[in-house]
Amino acid sequence: MEAPITALGFSELDKKYTIEQIVGEILDKPTRQQASRKKGKDIVAEYTKEFGDGMYVVVRIVMRTEDNETKMEVEQCEPYFDSKYTINVEDLSVEAIDDEYNYYVICEEKETGIQFIFWLQNVIEYIEAETHRKDFNQVKIAALAMEGTIVLPIEKDEEDEVVEKEEKEKIKVMLERAREGDEEARAQLEEEEKEMDDLLKERMYQEDFLSIMSGYFVPTTLVDANYAILGEIKEMSTKKNTKTGEEVYLFTLDVNDMPLEVIINKKQLVGCPSVGMRFMGTCWLQGTIITNN
Repeated sequence: MEAPITALGFSELDKKYTIEQIVGEILDKPTRQQASRKKGKDIVAEYTKEFGDGMYVVVRIVMRTEDNETKMEVEQCEPYFDSKYTINVEDLSVEAIDDEYNYYVICEEKETGIQFIFWLQNVIEYIEAETHRKDFNQVKIAALAMEGTIVLPIEKDEEDEVVEKEEKEKIKVMLERAREGDEEARAQLEEEEKEMDDLLKERMYQEDFLSIMSGYFVPTTLVDANYAILGEIKEMSTKKNTKTGEEVYLFTLDVNDMPLEVIINKKQLVGCPSVGMRFMGTCWLQGTIITNN
């Protein structure tokens, strides 16, 4: 499977250029840079370079002093897409991976109750804000697709649309009541979920999976924040990597009522996309915590 960085137009990595060359270019001429000292010890710095509209690569460097000797290490070189959507979330928590400067975020989308994990990109902003013990309830996420396929939409008549909308509104109300401690609403949600699972299993014997599921958002791994995603394309545009000249698609998907931006290299997409079609693919979820609210 392709690496997430190919989604931003770097499909020729290790053929025409190396990751070391990209790191050197970013450190030499970053679009922006910032640094912070964590807990009075290490200095962590982020060098970010833009390679197209909203498309960045972040190099994170840590300077450690041991035995009166300062050592500089490149911790991460990661692709990053800056989403235009701010999502309100509940129960946000941040966990470190392997060492002190790699984080993933666990949270729940407020309106739909969809839980997700994403890789944190604005590490320094988070470190600075976290020292002030701020509460965080907004994030921006985008999915970098390693591969994807365009599939047909599900046919629905007007009555189907009305029933589906009413059911979603009903679930949103119950979800809000459950968050406020209403045990009856919590029990209703569990019953609704069980009934839906049973109905899907029954239909699977007679119908194709893609004709039943209009969308899904399923983790394939937890720590790596990889997801299998299916959603309807609501908006789409084309962007170009200014270094490689490769073109990528940016889709705004409706994934079970949650807006999600997905970016994919044209070389990794099977099919011809258009608004109203569905995108199905494997994606790496990354993003930022809004720290200034």
